[in-house]
Amino acid sequence: MDTVNFWKKTYALNMDATPQKVWNAFVDTTRWKLWNPGVKSVQMEGDFITGSWFSMELPDGNIIRSQLIDVLAGNYFIDETWLGETMVRVEHRVQDTDAGQSQITYIISAQGPDAQASGEAASEDFPEVLAGLSAYLANQMV
Repeated sequence: MDTVNFWKKTYALNMDATPQKVWNAFVDTTRWKLWNPGVKSVQMEGDFITGSWFSMELPDGNIIRSQLIDVLAGNYFIDETWLGETMVRVEHRVQDTDAGQSQITYIISAQGPDAQASGEAASEDFPEVLAGLSAYLANQMV
């Protein structure tokens, strides 16, 4: 793979929430806007399973259409979005640490002519998104 056309970065945060609680937040796409400042709304086209498509409206009104390319309930989901000729893929992983905590890891990769710029733009708010998810989960009932 040509390194000029490939970009990848990982973000992770430990949260005081069980993996199941995190997973419930992931699959409840209608509430993503409550913890992800980069989301105005999400419209799922089917269930939260491998192969399903969804459209995400950004705060600026742009709409991005993505596909869930791999979902393992309770563990991870991977979505893929094409921005022109550049593919952006995000892995959202949840792992049990101990005593009811979870480590959430977002792994973003981009491949194509605008890989670095697209990857950086798509992930620039990931630290804020993870912090928002952690705060959201802290305020949820068990």
